[in-house]
Amino acid sequence: MGANRHSPAGIGPDREPAPAMVACPSCERMVPADSAYCPHCCGEDGRRGALVRGGMLGWIFGFLTGGLASAAWSSFVGPEQTTWTPVLLTTFGCAAAGIVIGIAVNWRR
Repeated sequence: MGANRHSPAGIGPDREPAPAMVACPSCERMVPADSAYCPHCCGEDGRRGALVRGGMLGWIFGFLTGGLASAAWSSFVGPEQTTWTPVLLTTFGCAAAGIVIGIAVNWRR
């Protein structure tokens, strides 16, 4: 039907030369346009970004798991017998374990 709508490499949609450097949306430093990640935010090889991302996802899933475990335990022993200490230790203990597991999963060489 139509001609190829993609521009040649190095040419922007307005037929002007595409910039070789773009601003990182996170730190706003200039990085190469073809870079998959920002070397300032994620490290030279991208490992730091992967570890932070794994730790954050691990914390979220660990926190949710700990909350569900606390809710199940609270319903098992009864709300009158539930105290704050075991509930908070279970919830935040699972969140901390999730951070460690998330970082360990993303630790690659």
